[in-house]
Amino acid sequence: MPFWHNTGAFQPNDIAVVAICSVAILTDLSRHRVPNALTFGGMGLGLLFSLGQAGPLFALGGIALAFATLFPGWIFGGGVRAGDVKLMMAVGAFYGPEMAFRSSIAVYALAIPFSLVVLVVKGKLGNAVVAARALVTPLPGVPESERVVVPFVPVVAAGILLARTTGVLAW
Repeated sequence: MPFWHNTGAFQPNDIAVVAICSVAILTDLSRHRVPNALTFGGMGLGLLFSLGQAGPLFALGGIALAFATLFPGWIFGGGVRAGDVKLMMAVGAFYGPEMAFRSSIAVYALAIPFSLVVLVVKGKLGNAVVAARALVTPLPGVPESERVVVPFVPVVAAGILLARTTGVLAW
């Protein structure tokens, strides 16, 4: 059975993904960055791993679909940053296109409530319109020190975990 089926068992690729996501969470929370060495290294490792599994086209498909689903959130300023996109691409290299898509959709589904909770906790939720605008675009004239930065990697990791361990969005 191909490793991308949710067998309920912990697979070797899961170990790599957990390690990559753990380091990404720590760096995102501490420095608000996801290192390129981690994301590009993860993509390379995922491609190498695929040689013994479903093949490099499987990994490349996961990379491409992860990019296609999260890139709009970055390019249109939806709170997703470039490191988040590259992290999902690294995960896509290990899990392939189906899981990359499912994880990306789960990430978007979790992002809105997570961001709203962070804004409420930080006391930055004036009203829904202002909050939505603060999440989507930097507000002109708002000093950098007053902008709310929402670490997004924990949401990415939660979306991956949700998609990987449940049948949510399975096709």
